[in-house]
Amino acid sequence: MLFRLLVPLGLLCARLPLHLGAPGPDGTAPDPAHYRERVKAMFYHAYDSYLENAFPYDELRPLTCDGHDTWGSFSLTLIDALDTLLILGNVSEFQRVVEVLQDNVDFDIDVNASVFETNIRVVGGLLSAHLLSKKAGVKVEAGWPCSGPLLRMAEEAARKLLPAFQTPTGMPYGTVNLLHGVNPGETPVTCTAGIGTFIVEFATLSSLTGDPVFEDVARVALMRLWESRSDIGLVGNHIDVLTGKWVAQDAGIGAGVDSYFEYLVKGAILLQDKKLMAMFLELIESAMYLYRATGDPILLELGRDAVESIEKISKVECGFATIKDLRDHKLDNRMESFFLAETVKYLYLLFDPTNFIHNNGSTFDSVITPYGECILGAGGYIFNTEAHPIDPAALHCCQRLKEEQWEVEDLMREFYSLKRNKSRFQRKTLSSGPWEPPTGPGTFSSSENHDQPKEKKPAKQKVPLLSCPSQPFTSKLALLGQVFLDSS
Repeated sequence: MLFRLLVPLGLLCARLPLHLGAPGPDGTAPDPAHYRERVKAMFYHAYDSYLENAFPYDELRPLTCDGHDTWGSFSLTLIDALDTLLILGNVSEFQRVVEVLQDNVDFDIDVNASVFETNIRVVGGLLSAHLLSKKAGVKVEAGWPCSGPLLRMAEEAARKLLPAFQTPTGMPYGTVNLLHGVNPGETPVTCTAGIGTFIVEFATLSSLTGDPVFEDVARVALMRLWESRSDIGLVGNHIDVLTGKWVAQDAGIGAGVDSYFEYLVKGAILLQDKKLMAMFLELIESAMYLYRATGDPILLELGRDAVESIEKISKVECGFATIKDLRDHKLDNRMESFFLAETVKYLYLLFDPTNFIHNNGSTFDSVITPYGECILGAGGYIFNTEAHPIDPAALHCCQRLKEEQWEVEDLMREFYSLKRNKSRFQRKTLSSGPWEPPTGPGTFSSSENHDQPKEKKPAKQKVPLLSCPSQPFTSKLALLGQVFLDSS
């Protein structure tokens, strides 16, 4: 959510040539290593201040050097910062925080929580950390990535959000009580982003756990928004989730709407869903028509100057404070958890081209799951709107539905049974007499060529990494992401 993380920090005009090594405004080439270390220093100034002054509260109040609960009461900053620790190379702290979260975070609490924020920060953060656990040296349990403590925590948090989706339209309320569900009298008015920003996390969760309910509710919410668009193909800013009527009809791609567009694209890529991409293209064409009609461009650039800007504008003794008023740079006594999840992470990755996140598929990890072999860590990570990277290959590691697994297993047993019977029949038939090659014109073998020297076979070519050499059906069958090997 680039717009959100730049506006509070007053970084609308920061500029950097994003191609590393290209000359900067002063003609000198930037030193990536230098800026990596400066970004790390920014991270640890904020992170250490949170641990010392605010943990276990959700967020740090940097002006008063204490903490407060904001979006829930589950040490939100620690969850949001977890995958950033690994990206910065701090494996030991990642491992420590995983243990801390398991021991201290409880979602069975009487707290009103934002459905949107809990999803992108908590569910997204836990899913990302779960999928990165093995890379971080965490001893994973048997069955990973289809099981694991962080995955169970993500599932528990997501289940606490499901009551919000129980509306006549399928679009969720904006707030839910984690213990009691939706409070009586809860406002039914929710922003567009708060309805259409679930498919990345919830589809990942369904794929890993085998429970389709999460992806189902996310898809319904997306579709109801799509069906509610105006006659000129636009969506508004706020909608009544009980009636499906727009409450705020101002259209755009900014705050309150932006991540709906974002998740149509990311959902399409993650799930290889052409329908979601077509929905995005149609919506963005309508939005571009509005842009061309109004002539109101929004240009954002982020880079080297952002390091100086963040430090000068918002650094205080205990972390970083967000900008409350752009006119006088007055600071708000709050360090949003996304500062460690998004701002620092994206900034650091600009200066670290060899980070594992940038993997082009040249390296990967092979993992054996209860459902077959699985390839992870090959790259192509999809960031959720809180900048938590999701490995799309993980969605193919775990069988979605147990019923499908049983059906496939029955199919394979029947297939191999028929093959064994056919093999026995062939052996019995061949034993009745010597086999002779067919003769006559048009046959594939004849006596004339038996004495001719055999052609030298070409040297076997080495198969490049990540290629998919074809194999006969009887050797390997892949169905619904599950690989079955011929063990007969």
